[in-house]
Amino acid sequence: MMTSWTCLAFLAAIALVSGDKPPFPCTKVTGTSFRNTSRPPFGLFCEEVNNVTHPNRTWIGFNLKRPHCTLCCAGKDRTGNIYYNVSKLSTRSCSNLKRKH
Repeated sequence: MMTSWTCLAFLAAIALVSGDKPPFPCTKVTGTSFRNTSRPPFGLFCEEVNNVTHPNRTWIGFNLKRPHCTLCCAGKDRTGNIYYNVSKLSTRSCSNLKRKH
């Protein structure tokens, strides 16, 4: 069931702020943050949202903020550079997430 709402989240998101430094309200992450090989759904969401503009990165999603459902995304490339952005989950995905928690 969680997989279905995650798939829906992939379909609609907006990148609000982006760059090499963490935007508010994101915190800085390090290379060790990406070592978890079984990434939670938010990492997959961030990967899908950023796949066209920032491909070939390993993504993690963190610091989900409600009620607006903004999510911090960090993507590390092969050279270790980390790119940040804040994305917004779609209204439908956000509603599904709120029902689960």
